[in-house]
Amino acid sequence: MNDIPTHTEHGLFADDTALWASSNTMTMTYLSSRLQQSVDAFESWCKSWKLKLQPTKTEMIHFTIHPRKKYKHPVEVKVDNTIIKPLDHTRYLGVIIDKRLNWRRHLDHIETKIAPRIGLLRYVSRTAYEPNSRTMINIFKSMARTIIIYGYPVLLTADQHVWNRIQIIQNKALRAALGLPIYTSVDYIHKISNIPKIKDYATTLLKQSIQTATTKNDITSKKHLQDILEKIS
Repeated sequence: MNDIPTHTEHGLFADDTALWASSNTMTMTYLSSRLQQSVDAFESWCKSWKLKLQPTKTEMIHFTIHPRKKYKHPVEVKVDNTIIKPLDHTRYLGVIIDKRLNWRRHLDHIETKIAPRIGLLRYVSRTAYEPNSRTMINIFKSMARTIIIYGYPVLLTADQHVWNRIQIIQNKALRAALGLPIYTSVDYIHKISNIPKIKDYATTLLKQSIQTATTKNDITSKKHLQDILEKIS
């Protein structure tokens, strides 16, 4: 996969490929042209390796500082003669990205996915003959926190409103795991559980990832992760 020819930046993960281009001055027509050249080159590469792109699984999203603006010539590309137009949101590697980067849809997805797990935590806590706090915290970590924290390197660049909402999700899960009423204070549940606030935990994970990248001499990952750390410091 390392010989993929493109005219724009790209990212590869298993069978998911992302192409992107950015500029402060380009017209939409020129931006579409650059993306189309990249798609065409990628499509030719696929044909040479007897692979086929699937237009139905190809999505495009246009990020702009004016998300409500109607462009005379919006960005679009063709994949296998099928026109791909910009969407309001897309999903990449499990993270839902919207064109305004407010992460609302991703947070909605997290809440929907974690709701039954919170219900299960509450059920186990209430029905266990002798509920053990340490055991319930471990269950919380494996069943709930892994869902809450998913995509943290990207989400760390979001504003505090996003993290306030993520913190509320963790609060609900912790109360359920410990069998505490909904009015129990946030500081109290974190104190007795010895669980850090979710953004603090995400920042700790980020620093650990930087250390791992340093140890493995993964220069690219280290640079991107350090850029995020500098932005939130």
